[in-house]
Amino acid sequence: MVAVKDPAEAIKARLKTLGISQASFSTKVGKSPSWAATRFLPNVENAIRYLAYKEPATLDRILATLRWTPEEFAEATGLEVPSIYTQPKRGGDAKPVSPDEIELVPVIGSASGGRPWPTVEHIPITKRWLRPGSIVFRVEGDSMDNGEEGGIRDGDYVLVDQNLKEFREGKVFLVEIIGDGLTVKRARRTKSGWVLASDNPKGPILTPDEAKIVGEVYRVISIREV
Repeated sequence: MVAVKDPAEAIKARLKTLGISQASFSTKVGKSPSWAATRFLPNVENAIRYLAYKEPATLDRILATLRWTPEEFAEATGLEVPSIYTQPKRGGDAKPVSPDEIELVPVIGSASGGRPWPTVEHIPITKRWLRPGSIVFRVEGDSMDNGEEGGIRDGDYVLVDQNLKEFREGKVFLVEIIGDGLTVKRARRTKSGWVLASDNPKGPILTPDEAKIVGEVYRVISIREV
């Protein structure tokens, strides 16, 4: 595809936001300190295509370091991550996963307006999906179920990046309703300011005065995938 954005500049901006230098980024993904500046950023499109097929582990580390899913990478850079790397979508055929690629992660609690419970449950998660400080919650209720295939349903699990707490249009967040527990809502910008809305039209809408962001939901795991 033809990129409509400058992918290198998008990645540089992301690194700046995260406080990571190009040299540090290079070493974090297993390369020499000069790799990003001399090999990766000058031709991101070809580099991503090569890594997806020849060095998928390096591409895993790139996305983890940037704290982007393949979909978020595409949105920010205008470049699609090749399909050989992309995980199957909800309802798709699952690919075999090596036990070495799986980590059992504790489910911290429920995002339904209730308080987190003591950890009594673990679910297997592909290691490359995990980020520093990420936590897992189980969704209860149908406030985020829009009736579509990709909706967030009762019983689904969400991976939450606690390092991402700034409002972003259309992004889903785990939020704490002040004085009344936790829930999952989507950020929307209105003429009067930000709101945290339900995807289900019958669900509640919260204002920033009523809830604070715990972290951004960066992946939804269907109960059928666990």
